[in-house]
Amino acid sequence: MKLFDLINKLKNAIFLVDASGVLYSSNGFLAQASKTFNYLQTKSPTFLASNNSYHYINDIKKNLHTDGNIKLNLDNIISSGHGLAKDPTISNLIENKIIYFIGPDSAKHYALDAPIKGLTKDINKAEAIILAGFNESQSQDILETVTTKAKKDPSLPIICCNKDRYIRANQRLQPVVGYFAEKIENSLNRPIHWFGKPLKNFSNLVTNHLNAHNLIPNKSTLFFDDNIDNVVSMQNHLGISGCWVKKTGIYFNENEKDLIIKYGKPTYSIETFNLNDTIKTY
Repeated sequence: MKLFDLINKLKNAIFLVDASGVLYSSNGFLAQASKTFNYLQTKSPTFLASNNSYHYINDIKKNLHTDGNIKLNLDNIISSGHGLAKDPTISNLIENKIIYFIGPDSAKHYALDAPIKGLTKDINKAEAIILAGFNESQSQDILETVTTKAKKDPSLPIICCNKDRYIRANQRLQPVVGYFAEKIENSLNRPIHWFGKPLKNFSNLVTNHLNAHNLIPNKSTLFFDDNIDNVVSMQNHLGISGCWVKKTGIYFNENEKDLIIKYGKPTYSIETFNLNDTIKTY
């Protein structure tokens, strides 16, 4: 069965689509991905569901349109950055606090949407630290700055709102904010606070977002992601169907059987996010 056939077979469907590794890579939009996404939008409610606290939703919307010819309403973008304002546990950690925010200026709007007291550029004045996104070239200085401050103040909340360790960059994996946040966590020998796929808190965000649109996740809800862990976790959390996109994602060099033993079975898999690709059912 082709993806096209599955899409047309589902009744009262809802579509959730990851971004990096499904729609695009470091080289730009993947072949047929825009066409596939746009087709989904003609069939049923379609949402972007992404670990992306590096870009604010306005920028995500603009990039989708400019680079991928995808028109998507802001309210159809579910980003892990939303956890700062919309997740009760995370929001409570930063409520009425001065925040040292590590990420692009535009992404600071995720923090400004939350009930914080304000932002500071002086880490010594910080009452909480948010790790939203930064480049590998910046990582060493950031790691030293954050760990030094956190060791002086063991009660200081550190929040990483993107649990991704890597993204696909050509034929290699490029470390991103989750990778470096884990280094900070290990250096401090204490847990930091995480938000994003594959955690239950992101699945809760998705449920609440869909409910606000009078939609209820069910088996006719189909979630596409290049990370099998994310796919299986959201399947289990929400009782939905998942489709693992294999060829263009982070596990392109891994053994499928080993990954399924480790993470469990997705409902489906597909090589690329392409209407004409064949769906494998597990």
